[in-house]
Amino acid sequence: MILKYSKALAGLGAGISMLIGLGVGKGIGIATAAAVEGAARQPEAFDSIQEALVMGNNYALIPLLAAFIVSIYLICIAKRSHCCKDICEDIIIICNINRISAALGAGLAVLGGIGSAIGMGTAAAAAAEGIARQPEAVDLIKEMLILGNIYALISVIASFIVAACLLSIAKKE
Repeated sequence: MILKYSKALAGLGAGISMLIGLGVGKGIGIATAAAVEGAARQPEAFDSIQEALVMGNNYALIPLLAAFIVSIYLICIAKRSHCCKDICEDIIIICNINRISAALGAGLAVLGGIGSAIGMGTAAAAAAEGIARQPEAVDLIKEMLILGNIYALISVIASFIVAACLLSIAKKE
């Protein structure tokens, strides 16, 4: 019985796997906030701080990349679930479960962006504090903030792509 619904539930699994974006976005935001604060305290160390931020953020994206690959694979499985209205009522039920699971998965995938929003807010707060403390470092602080926020947005974009793919399954007639 489980095997019968596995393709239908793959869409839900794809959305759930993108919840990793919660942690990735929040972590990148925390790292960016620390880098911004460091640049405000020691503007002469900007290049070293920025290099460390880039390296750390690259590593932080690895779990998101893994989740994205798993999600795309699950979407491929879910898309292979064919619906034929002429066969029997059992097939129609499976098709409906597939669509519902894909729609739920899309909603869950979008939640992956929450971490990015929190992280970017944390980083922006640190930037504002850093500029207030060290107004002459405003350009360096802004550059660091933009760089970190670009990284944080990657989890939003990946979550959006997964959600859009899942919605295309949910929309099928």
